Amino acid sequence: MNRYWLHAASGELSLARDNGKNIEKESEPQIILLNMEEFQQLEGNYPHRKNLISSMRFIRYSKVEAFHECVQGIIHVPKQGSKKEKEFSFGFYLFENKLFLIEEDEELQEILAKVKNDMFDGCTLHMVLLFICNALIDNDILYLQKIEENLEKVEDVVIKRIPEHFNEVIMRYRKHLSESRAYYEQLMNMGDFMQMYMNRESLVEEEQGWERYMNRVERLHNYVETIREYLQQIREMYQTQIDIHQNRIMSILTIVTTLFLPLTLITGWYGMNFPGMPEFQWKYGYLAVIGVSVLLIIIEIVYFKKKRIWISSKDVI
Repeated sequence: MNRYWLHAASGELSLARDNGKNIEKESEPQIILLNMEEFQQLEGNYPHRKNLISSMRFIRYSKVEAFHECVQGIIHVPKQGSKKEKEFSFGFYLFENKLFLIEEDEELQEILAKVKNDMFDGCTLHMVLLFICNALIDNDILYLQKIEENLEKVEDVVIKRIPEHFNEVIMRYRKHLSESRAYYEQLMNMGDFMQMYMNRESLVEEEQGWERYMNRVERLHNYVETIREYLQQIREMYQTQIDIHQNRIMSILTIVTTLFLPLTLITGWYGMNFPGMPEFQWKYGYLAVIGVSVLLIIIEIVYFKKKRIWISSKDVI
């Protein structure tokens, strides 16, 4: 368990060295990082604690709830970015002058070190919670831009040729975008709820802070929607390329069939072997049939080229 003192006058955040035993400081706001077991074993009366414990047993989404005595919620941050980054979850419990942050992955230690620089004179625990929520989405725009850049590369490949494993790649991006979309929708709901709660408590500055946060999340959500539409356009382009390739193959088969159709007719005609056929007794009959066949092929090729119906090298590939 790590305990921090939030000095209201200066807005500074300091790590407690007395393990919370300094009674003189108990009136100052505190931020306490602990795991689920430590939260369950806390001494004292903490209203609706069981509700938060129950919600944290299986966290798959983000939400916030306000009671008469406290504000509590859970946040599930999906995996964003490189393979080294992982998804994590935590709960928060705001009661009187204490903000409990409950997690198992020890990710919030670094986030608190980051938000220390954002604190100001008269900073409240509500604002600290807002700073933490803002810190969670600080680098999300870079992650989304990276996805868009990767999709542009996929689009370039689709324009040139039909790529292998295209569906697997697209489904992976679609999964990430769907997770991000749901994540931002939940954060928007949280921001809207906290904004109404601050309005009810007449905390004007906090209300404005949550409104700005909600606007940030909404922009990220809209960006995700734009990328999802772009992804759909790439899928449609890929399907168009497939259709064009299939049409080329059918054109090749049609041209080849048309070229050999007269030859098939000649083969069938002279394959009847009737005794009265004069070509059988003519010593140049075989050469004549060959000449007629070649002449027909040449006439067809000239006709197809004149009508611009021909097999190009790109069609063969």
